Formats: sequence, structure tokens, C-alpha cells
Amino acid sequence: MKTEITPPHDSYAAFLQRLDAATASLNMRAGSVDKAMKAVSLLLVPYQSAVRKWERRRVHVSEELAGHSGTPQTYTALRELHDTAAKMESMLRNRAFRLTEKLSLLQRRQDAIDKSLLELELSRTKLNSSRMLSYDRENLGRAFSELAGPTGAAATIPDLGLRSDLKEAREAVILAEALMEVKGH
Repeated sequence: MKTEITPPHDSYAAFLQRLDAATASLNMRAGSVDKAMKAVSLLLVPYQSAVRKWERRRVHVSEELAGHSGTPQTYTALRELHDTAAKMESMLRNRAFRLTEKLSLLQRRQDAIDKSLLELELSRTKLNSSRMLSYDRENLGRAFSELAGPTGAAATIPDLGLRSDLKEAREAVILAEALMEVKGH
């Protein structure tokens, strides 16, 4: 009479599915954050360029004002140009600063997502290692049981030391697995 061996329930599969779902979700978020970072970067470049241009205009007008020897109307016109350049420079610098802050925030989010993805990958690796270790433990246990024979037939084993050796081998395997699990954490 041959009994059919059914594989034990794989409890690791559910955990791996959760890791996969979390990874998929974070990858989608990473894609969104990456797109947002590109968009903010594209917006930031023109503002930074405009700040430099208005800064140059303000400096140039300041030099003209410093060396002014013309009429009061010309001085007033230069003074208005200087004030306008300073206001534009300040306004554009503030906008560029806000965009830079937004970019920094997005970068921190991206870093957090990357860190979590790495942790998920490490967990997946550990879980797969533990899974393989569990399978090996089951296979070794089955092999040792088959070598030892049925428990009622222990008296018929001609080599009585075999049972002791099998027990020591089982203990060595369990200790080695425990050590690998401890070192893995």
C-alpha cells in the first residue's frame, strides 16, 4: 500500500506575496515621485536663469547709478530701473527657492522609497533563504526517519549506534540552521 505524500502548506508564499505587493506599490510611487522631480526640475531651470539675468541687470544699473553725472530725470529713470530689477530678482529668487525646497522634499521621499525597496529586497532574500532552509530541514528529517525505520522496528536495527548517530546528525542540522538564522539577522 503506497501512501501519497502531500507537500506541506507553504506559509512563506503569503509573506512573499505581501512583499511583492508592497514592492509593486512602492515602485509605482517611485515612478510618480520621479516624474514630479523631473517636472519641478524643468520649472526650476528657467527661474534660476531669470534670477541671474535680473541680477546682472540690477548690478549693471547700480554701476550706472554710481557713475551717473547726467540729468535728474535720467537718474530717476535709472533708479526706477534699479528698483524694478531688484523686485524682479527677489520675486524670481523666492519662486526658485520654493521650487528648490519642493525638489528637496521630493528627493527625501525618493530616498525613503529607495530605502524601503532595499529593505523589502533584503526581507525577500532572507525569507527565501529561510524557506529553502525549511525545505532542507523537512527533507533531512524525512531522510533520517526513513534511515531509522519505523519506531517499532528500532530493535531490529542491527547497528544500535545508528540511532544515536542519526539523532546527533539531526541536532547538528538544527544547530547549524539556528546559527544561520541568527547570523542572517
